Amino acid sequence: MSRGAVMLAALLFLYCGLQEGQCARILALLNLASPSHYIFNRALLIALANKGHQVTVVTTEVEKHPVPNMKTIVMDGIYDTSIEYRDPVSLTETSAVEMTFITYDWGHYMCEKQLQSAGAQELLNYSSSEKFELIITEAGWGECFFGFIHKFGSPPVVATSGIGVPPWISLTTGNPENPSYMPNFLLPYTSRMSFSERICNFLTHIFVTFLYEYSYIPRQEALARKYFKQDLPPFMDIWRNFSIVLVNTLAGLDDPRPLLPSVVPIGGMHIKPQPDPLPQDLKTFLDEAKDGFIFFSLGTNLRSNKMALDKRQAFLEAFSELSQSVLWKFESGILPGKPPNLKIGKWLPQSDILAHPNIRMFITHCGMMSSVEAAYRGVPIVGIPFFLDQKVNAMKFVKRGLGVQLHYDKLTKESVLTAVREILNNDSYRTNMRRLSAVFRDQPQTPLDRAVYWTEYVIRHKGAPHLRSAAADLSWYQYLLLDVILVFATGALLVVLIIYLAIRTLYKIPTRKPTKRIKTN
Repeated sequence: MSRGAVMLAALLFLYCGLQEGQCARILALLNLASPSHYIFNRALLIALANKGHQVTVVTTEVEKHPVPNMKTIVMDGIYDTSIEYRDPVSLTETSAVEMTFITYDWGHYMCEKQLQSAGAQELLNYSSSEKFELIITEAGWGECFFGFIHKFGSPPVVATSGIGVPPWISLTTGNPENPSYMPNFLLPYTSRMSFSERICNFLTHIFVTFLYEYSYIPRQEALARKYFKQDLPPFMDIWRNFSIVLVNTLAGLDDPRPLLPSVVPIGGMHIKPQPDPLPQDLKTFLDEAKDGFIFFSLGTNLRSNKMALDKRQAFLEAFSELSQSVLWKFESGILPGKPPNLKIGKWLPQSDILAHPNIRMFITHCGMMSSVEAAYRGVPIVGIPFFLDQKVNAMKFVKRGLGVQLHYDKLTKESVLTAVREILNNDSYRTNMRRLSAVFRDQPQTPLDRAVYWTEYVIRHKGAPHLRSAAADLSWYQYLLLDVILVFATGALLVVLIIYLAIRTLYKIPTRKPTKRIKTN
């Protein structure tokens, strides 16, 4: 070990001593196969490790820059397995009902692959007496790893959600969820819905939550019992006892909604206020863009090289007619027909690029991480949503005058040029984005500091049970007061019946019309 590492370890040890033993052993279960979600959660883990906590993280991503106090257990090949399961580009026109089935099936399939991995097997071989003061886990599509919570004695749990507040978080925490003005994350609606949209939103909400609790979670439980080889408590009970949930929401972009004290907004906690220096070749290309540049990226789960050839050609032809330079995250090293003003890269430092002063717009799939980064950097967008929350995110940008939307299935050279020139020639989009960026930055503490504070709060207060809402223990009919309404409705009917019978008795109201007698000789 180098001298610098020894000194750092000694300083962290001293820090722990000064903190009166509050430095904890933390297990992070980050089994969702998505690099962007790992980047989001990694910021929190590094911050905790830098404060002296001993962090063990199980993840699908290789840690390229090892951090003191953070041990990584990698589940090799899981991300590639996820991409091979189903091409996300094919999901563009999938309905909310179909998407629910697809994502739940994907979550079940991926969870089994993860439990079969060498990394998960390594953790399964840990002794049950292994002590962790806290477990951090993602809130969705990896629930079979809840078995580790029980295995290690059910310590306090902090969940993170990279896609805001999906309905199962409200289901398990008791957080208010009102479909009359809270759009489901699978639907491209805003909080101001028409009557027909509210009907669709209500039915989608019921469907997603019902399928989650009575189909998806039981399948995850059965899967966990198969690999943990022991009886496990119901996973919904484990869920309902989570201490807090850190959610990736942003005031000004997300519609206002009530949140319990245990549901903490930390939108953009992975964003560094000061961007890292760009690689020299990339910096030179962007610095020399005399008319500015356009950044095009579909995130970490969608791959531009998987786009249909006609869609790819539409972009190439449109870009060739622009005076601006274009930087495109393209996963293949070669792009036939590439115009002179276009530069491609297999992996690009997105947040740092968005901070460059020459950027004019961001062509994005509208994933939540990308959406938050664009908002923080104040860059207007051209949105091309494909699946999950991307459609509702794109709608937020459009309704607030922060960008325009393209439909992938209807992409043409002309539609791309129309959208791009609308952003280039209309300064209102940039003005609105800068206003949103100012709102984003106007906080008493950074989102990362807030996430660290509440995570350590849970450790200090032994799970913080005082934050837990009684609503988490209510059945759906109790939560909606349907049992109380039934009692009152029954009482009201009885009162009406009694009054009717009393009036009938007093005034001898006939129950049927008297028959008319016919006089005969």
